[in-house]
Amino acid sequence: MTRKLLFLLSCCLLLPLLKADRLVLDDGSVLKGTLKSLTDGTLVFSTGFAGELKIAASKVVSLETDAPVEIATQAGQRLQGRMELPAQEAQAGKSLPAPLSLPLQEVKYLWTDGMEDPTLPPRRKWDGEFSLDLAGKTGNSEKFNGGAGALATLAGPVDKLKLHANAAYGREDHNTNTKKYLAGVDYEHKLLDTPTTWFVNGELEQQTTSGLRLRQEIGAGFGYYLFERPESSLRLRLGLSAKARKFTDGSHNDAMGGQVGLHYERNIQEWGKLVTDLTFQPAFENFHDYRALHESSLDIPLVFQYPLSLRLGISNEYNSRVAKGSERMETNYFAKMVFKWK
Repeated sequence: MTRKLLFLLSCCLLLPLLKADRLVLDDGSVLKGTLKSLTDGTLVFSTGFAGELKIAASKVVSLETDAPVEIATQAGQRLQGRMELPAQEAQAGKSLPAPLSLPLQEVKYLWTDGMEDPTLPPRRKWDGEFSLDLAGKTGNSEKFNGGAGALATLAGPVDKLKLHANAAYGREDHNTNTKKYLAGVDYEHKLLDTPTTWFVNGELEQQTTSGLRLRQEIGAGFGYYLFERPESSLRLRLGLSAKARKFTDGSHNDAMGGQVGLHYERNIQEWGKLVTDLTFQPAFENFHDYRALHESSLDIPLVFQYPLSLRLGISNEYNSRVAKGSERMETNYFAKMVFKWK
């Protein structure tokens, strides 16, 4: 009885390992994993040892899928079922009713259950992230610093909406020395499928470090993508802004001004992402009243199978007008744990 139970348990454990799609390349390499999709002559194949691989369909001589797939052919046909592509069938161009067997050159799109139908118009998609950072010290002095943030993005083929919020808190020897809250929205839309965009944005901020009780700001303008590739992009923005500021010393300031921004992103192979933002906001009535910001960060995945990463970075903020007794320049170094969702 015990042997039978052990045998059944072993079969249950081995069953997921036996179920796998099989891919043979023209150099004789054999890959086992999960076929994700085929688009524009490129296969996306997921493996347990190397993550997702992108393989040219022209290099595939044999393909077998364990689960049914959806296929849209170049001729406009829709097929569904398991797929087998033995080498002799691919060369002869034969078509078998079941399982599916046809040359990959005839396949326009291939996708698996749970994936979006690529033959339909692209839809807007939500994704986002949560971040958390903590630091502390005890002994001769007591210190605590913590922060949390959230970002949600709704992206479509021609537009993008971003909602973000951040909070930071710090204490030293039982006295609060840092308290900062920031929330904002940013929307951009491409003009006639060109690199040119128009945008609107707005922010609310409160912080104690520069004596800012409340900052309200709204802006709009135009942007231009100097280049936009899958691995990197660079965007320039020019616009107008209106802001109202109240300080802890009782003073306040309302001003119309401009905003110039530069945003750079780069994916570093499969493991990291570099992001840099530069912003300059001068007031029109007094060019000595301005705000300059810089932030650069690098995301390093901690575990490739999970959307958890470590973000290292530096941010600089210079406000030419602050409350009495406050510093104009503020520099922060940070290390955050980031969880991303889609």
